[in-house]
Amino acid sequence: MMKVFEGEKGIGMTERESKKFLAESKSTLLLGTANDDGTPMIHPVWFYFDSAKTRIYFYTEPALKKARNIKHRSQVYFDVDSDKWPYKGVKGKGRARLIASKREALSFARKILSKYVKSRPMTKSVLAKVGTGGYVIFEIVPAYLTSWDYGKLDPEGKKGLRDAVIS
Repeated sequence: MMKVFEGEKGIGMTERESKKFLAESKSTLLLGTANDDGTPMIHPVWFYFDSAKTRIYFYTEPALKKARNIKHRSQVYFDVDSDKWPYKGVKGKGRARLIASKREALSFARKILSKYVKSRPMTKSVLAKVGTGGYVIFEIVPAYLTSWDYGKLDPEGKKGLRDAVIS
């Protein structure tokens, strides 16, 4: 059972708000994995969030460090946040696994690409690489989500909070 926590007391998002944010965000997901020696690695990836299943999907080349790290240690951390006011985001911890079915992999690749790419040649190229194994799709099953939404500090915008932060 996944848990949802407030990242900062009073400004956390509800589970519904967190899922909506992940589903609608055009930001990259920052994926945290661990190397063989335990040192952390951060990898920005395009992603798709399935709010019905509470699952995150991303693609990468199978030979890259993030894919190799996940193969050896499936526990990952992730973060998706906005860089415009009101600052908000969702982060969490989960387990990642490779999607073995080519049909499923292609389906998730299409969903990821539709979120970030308007170029038909790029979409066609990525889908071709998924079809031949040049890219693989991973699924993250979150153990928990934690969130923040600074817009909740001043919902009417009357206290000048936006001016108190760099924007």
